[in-house]
Amino acid sequence: MSDSSRRALARPPSLFILVCITLSGTFPLHVFVPALPLAASELHTSSAGIGLTITLYVIGLSIGQLIYGPLSDRYGRRPVLLTGLALFVVASFAAAFAPSLRSLELARIVQALGGCSGLVLGRAITRDSSGSTMLIRRLATLSIAMAVATAIAPVIGAQFVEHLGWRPIFLALSTVNVLILGTVWLRVPETHTASREVKVGLYARSYLQLLRSPAFIAHSLGGASATTGIYAFLSASPFILEAKFGLSAQAFGFAYFSLVVGLASGQSTAKRLAGKVPPRTALIAASLIMCTASASLLVSWYFDTLTVVGVMAPMIVMFFATGLSSPFAISSALDVEPTVVGAAAGLYGCLQMGYGALCTAAMGLVPANPMLSMIIALIVSSAIAWASFKAVPRAVQAADRGSVA
Repeated sequence: MSDSSRRALARPPSLFILVCITLSGTFPLHVFVPALPLAASELHTSSAGIGLTITLYVIGLSIGQLIYGPLSDRYGRRPVLLTGLALFVVASFAAAFAPSLRSLELARIVQALGGCSGLVLGRAITRDSSGSTMLIRRLATLSIAMAVATAIAPVIGAQFVEHLGWRPIFLALSTVNVLILGTVWLRVPETHTASREVKVGLYARSYLQLLRSPAFIAHSLGGASATTGIYAFLSASPFILEAKFGLSAQAFGFAYFSLVVGLASGQSTAKRLAGKVPPRTALIAASLIMCTASASLLVSWYFDTLTVVGVMAPMIVMFFATGLSSPFAISSALDVEPTVVGAAAGLYGCLQMGYGALCTAAMGLVPANPMLSMIIALIVSSAIAWASFKAVPRAVQAADRGSVA
């Protein structure tokens, strides 16, 4: 290979490519949501049964957060990413032709394990190939892209459902990721030197060290319940808004745009409060907002006065609290043990997605009433978030006050 070719390959990937890589993990989670009722009908299963396809996908994302970091440190970012994307393509194709619920569930697990490579390694490649200032800007752009994708994905999924059905969603995902795979093969160089010295045991000891830290557990459990407790709504919403209130698949997709307004407002508020308010104070305030919003849903359900607006308004507030709490929770968790930041990020993500999986599975608490199941999950999540943030050790509270001062 010529020197000019080597220099070309050494150039960091463009921001657009990094966005596409990162979204390959989360976009498939949201794009399938509007299709849940139709898929349940065609596969002759219940709302709780088809909801498992969301739960299992989140579980796959959770597990992948722990394994891709060590694998890419040992073998390099590029081969691990290419393998994960290829796995996603095959699993998406299999999901498109799944003859039964069980086969669809299996395909979704494999799809998540493959797609998670993009979620984890997109950020890792960004970190490897960017200076400190550029890194902050690029990570901020990736966060914004993920928030926008959360809103756009259900709209796109709804269009497929309305005009083509649910199976073409997976064919489209497979096709798009073939393009991403080809782009990575041609345009994304190796950004991290593989090291055979990386031992799994080192990561295991780091994880155990973090699990013994009360501060890490408090921030991680609180952060998980505050940021992925809303997955209960994600899983139940099509059966509530479409089946109960009669929204079309297209209207359902556009309803998600209002949630992003709440999420973006929360993120913007967190940015303004950073450095001015102790993280613990902001986190407790966010959890109390969650408690208020979920309690209002319970009251409306009890008095049988719920409407579309009565559901969406509290959920917008809930998404605001999620946006407010997320940066404070994860930054506080990563600051607990500065020597194992990489392991802390992976473990935090695993716990976060693991809790989200529990919340999607909670739709089966009351199989005949997904609305009540969702409300119970949201109330429990709000309470856990509040209790966890209140339990942040005093030494951490003192550090928070010092950092603000």
